[in-house]
Formats: sequence, C-alpha cells, structure tokens
Amino acid sequence: MRFPPLALAAALALATGCSPAAVARETNQATVPAKVNWSITEANREDGQVQFQISYKTAHSESVHSNGVPLSELQGLTREQLAGGSGPVRFRMARDAGTFDCEGTAWHGRGTGECRFAGDPAFAAELQRRGYGTPTEYQLFALALARTGRDYVAELERQGYTRPSVDDLVDAGWHGAGTDYLKAMGSLGYRVGTVQALVRMRDHGVDADYVRELVGAGLRDIPAETLVDMRDHGVQPAYIGELRRLGYQNVPIPELIALRDHGIDAAYVEALAAQGIRSLPLTELIRLRDHGVTQEFVGAVRQAGFTGLSTDEVIDLRDHGVNANFVRALKDMGYSTLPAAQIVRLADHGVSADFIRRANASGGKRTPEELISLRDGGY
Repeated sequence: MRFPPLALAAALALATGCSPAAVARETNQATVPAKVNWSITEANREDGQVQFQISYKTAHSESVHSNGVPLSELQGLTREQLAGGSGPVRFRMARDAGTFDCEGTAWHGRGTGECRFAGDPAFAAELQRRGYGTPTEYQLFALALARTGRDYVAELERQGYTRPSVDDLVDAGWHGAGTDYLKAMGSLGYRVGTVQALVRMRDHGVDADYVRELVGAGLRDIPAETLVDMRDHGVQPAYIGELRRLGYQNVPIPELIALRDHGIDAAYVEALAAQGIRSLPLTELIRLRDHGVTQEFVGAVRQAGFTGLSTDEVIDLRDHGVNANFVRALKDMGYSTLPAAQIVRLADHGVSADFIRRANASGGKRTPEELISLRDGGY
C-alpha cells in the first residue's frame, strides 16, 4: 500500500483511535523507535525512482511511510545490486534533519532490512538559533522522514509566514503540507500566514490542481477558508462548468455550496429541462429538490396534460402525496384539465384512482366535488 508523503499522523490516528492532534502531542514526546524497517517494493517505477518504505512500531501503533525516491538518495545502493540475486546491501539516506544508516538484502528489484537513525545536531542547533525551538531526537526523525529541512524553513520565511514551532513543522510533514505543497500554493497566491492554516487547507483536500482548475473556471482570489468550504461541500470546477453550460453563469460561491448541499447536479437540472422546466432561479431549483420533485414526477404531470404549472403548484402536488401514478390515472379517466389545487383537494380527501373508477362505474363521469362528497360520505 502506498501512503502520500507523509501519512504518519493519519496512520497513527487510525491505529490508536486518536485524533491527529492527540497523536502529534504523544509522538512529539516519543523516542526514536529502536527498530526501523526499510523495504523496496518497486525498483523500476516509470519515473525512474524506487518505491521506498520505512515502517516502525511503537507500544500503541504501527506507522508506514512510503513514497518514491531517486535511487541517488540511497547512497551506496546501486541498481545493479537491486537487479541481481539475493545479496547484502548497505546504504545511507541523508536529509537535513538526520541520516538513516541502513543494511539488509536486495534481490530481483526488491529489498528489505533495518535502519538506524541519527539526528543532525547542526540542524537542531540552527532551528534553535532561528527561533523555532530545539527539536527532540524523535522530532528530527519525523522531520527527516517528511523531508522537512532548510528548504522548507527558508520558503516559509520567504513567503512571510509567522515563525512556527518545531511541533508545527512536524505537523506539516505529517499532513503532507511540505515544501512542494508550500511552494505550489504560494505560487498561486495562497500565502496563508501560518503553518496551521496551511495544514488545514491540505487536510481538506485543497491542493494546487484544485486551485488551478478554479482559476480556469474564472474563480480567482478566493479566501483560503472559502476554498476549504468549497472543497468540503464538493464544489468541483467541473460542476461550475456544468452549471454554466446550462445557463447559470457567475453563480456566487455561497449559492454554489448551497446547490451542492441540496443535491442539485447537472443531471437533475437537465432532467427538469427535458420536461419543460428551464431557467429557474437557483432558489427554485433547491425548493423543488428539497420537496422531492423528480424528473419522473414532472414528466408524468406534463404527459397527463397538466402543463403550465408554477413551481409552487408542482411542489404543492408533491407535498400532498400526489404521485406519478395518480396523475397518469387522472389523464386516463379524462381529468387532465383539472387545476393543481383541485388535484390536491382530491388527494387530501383520500380520492384515489381506484375510488374514481368505482364511483364512475355506477353512472357517468363524476365531477371532482362529487367525488370528494362521495368519499367524505363513506362511499
């Protein structure tokens, strides 16, 4: 299984049942695991990297970090060693926060073994000197796994972020808000001021691709919190494009969110349009959807000859239990010119299609009021 870099907080939260914040507090006080396992599960990815995984256990959980790395980062390991038969290997993976010294066995594009981690005291001293705090050995371990180093710190300062704590730096790595994400969002104008705000955006699925697609849909300079709301409510750029194709241009963001919350999609709008209900205000679409007005219902009403009904009349029919079968039966029995209010009265008084057939079978076509009178009289 592949985890996005770095999925440690999510993995720990799943394993322990704790929230990522609680996991962060626990693990920031932890020690480096005595046993750290490594494995290579794919040595010939299409991008030329190897699929490299580090995993370890604590007293309460198991964590896995897996992603592609250039083979050049695994200093001392060659592609020939990976491609050959079973043989011992030794290599090191050096990052700003510390170094993993690893040994094990490689065979036919795969490998496995153990690593020892040593934090870099120079990097720890640099963080302390620059006002970030002094990291523990475990925090250096987490920062190294996430590739959170000097480049990340420099980019935060370049973008004018409030200086975070070491805890914040570790959180950013756990939640995938690392250097690539920071730079990508910054290039799109989203320099959100604090690492906590950046992590929040990442946690809610606001990535660079999403923002670029929104810009392509004509939505620019959206506040960060609004982006989070849009993502949480499923407002995708493609959805905006579908609405525009159906004639709904420049819909305000709060209305886009409301439409998604009420289940209004392009298929629903097109289905109504196919039945002659077109160019409705968005509030009317929401009302129809909320009252259970479906394509089938609207189609049955129209096919039965009840045309020209307002939104309120269609909703009134639905609210009073008038279904598609009933309006079809009314048409078949010659009642297709009744106003909506009259149909509602029939339904409210319990006049069903079967009742109308029985009543008319005893002599002629009854008027709606006669049918109601018979029904109320216990006929």
